[in-house]
Amino acid sequence: MKIRTVENLTGDRDRMDDEKVYDSSKPLVLIVEDNAVNSTFCQSLLRKNGYETAVCSDGETALDFIGKYIPDLILLDIVMPGIDGYELSLKLKTNDKLKDTPVIFLSAMNDEESIIKGFNSGGVDFITKPFRTQELLARTKTHIELKNTKERLMQMAITDELTGLVNRRYFLERLHYEFDRMKRYDTIYSMLMVDIDHFKKINDTYGHKAGDIVLKKASEAMKKSLRTSDIIGRFGGEEFAALLPEADIKSASFIAERLRKKVEEVNIEYESAKISLTISIGASQSNITDTKIDEIIIRSDTAMYHSKKEGRNRVSLS
Repeated sequence: MKIRTVENLTGDRDRMDDEKVYDSSKPLVLIVEDNAVNSTFCQSLLRKNGYETAVCSDGETALDFIGKYIPDLILLDIVMPGIDGYELSLKLKTNDKLKDTPVIFLSAMNDEESIIKGFNSGGVDFITKPFRTQELLARTKTHIELKNTKERLMQMAITDELTGLVNRRYFLERLHYEFDRMKRYDTIYSMLMVDIDHFKKINDTYGHKAGDIVLKKASEAMKKSLRTSDIIGRFGGEEFAALLPEADIKSASFIAERLRKKVEEVNIEYESAKISLTISIGASQSNITDTKIDEIIIRSDTAMYHSKKEGRNRVSLS
């Protein structure tokens, strides 16, 4: 069972215990409410119905909390000391990690102007006080399910179905992002092009089912060899690409060699046969004079084909 650990961010032991552990198999609802009666009611009701909860009594404390943890839903009071609910919601929507976290406003105000302002501030729903138990539960359940469904669809849209790596389209999006960052801030990145050696022979000898297993096992080994900040995707067929942010060519060479060795250690038993794997890799570092992402792709691809020409199962730099 995965767990969440949070610190006491409110200073109120009745509302959040020191070093409290949250079960991450349950949705986490953050309640931002300065009225202790209301927050206790929400917390008790949600916990009884299978949710984990955290309570913050003001906007500043909530910002501290979400700086460390990402809730599945935020119940947000509008009228609070310091940062009000509208302002806090707008701040959340500027955070890439939190912009899709649903915010339900809580307020005794139910006039049209207040409700419209809530939606314009990024809220997805509006619950008026005093709370109706079933309404609070129904709206909480609905918006968490909608968020989960959206996340699953987004994940499917960027993932290669066979290998579980990111697909070509998403990889190119991230490559564009690093290219733009390089141009704006003079950063660096490197790229690896990877090809499974003799893959056609494996398919012809053992069949496409074996070929699929080879692609999956190679993908697993490569993903484990990279840093958490790196992105590896299936570029097409048996060809893969890895994006290494903040890595110069020396670091890229080290990472590529580690990746090559890891794949070489993979042994696949298929029916009565044992299939061994090797890969050829080409690496290239970004260049501030590049005018488009195609340039680093071509350099990496050319280096990869050089590895194949020189006998395969090796790393070449460009």
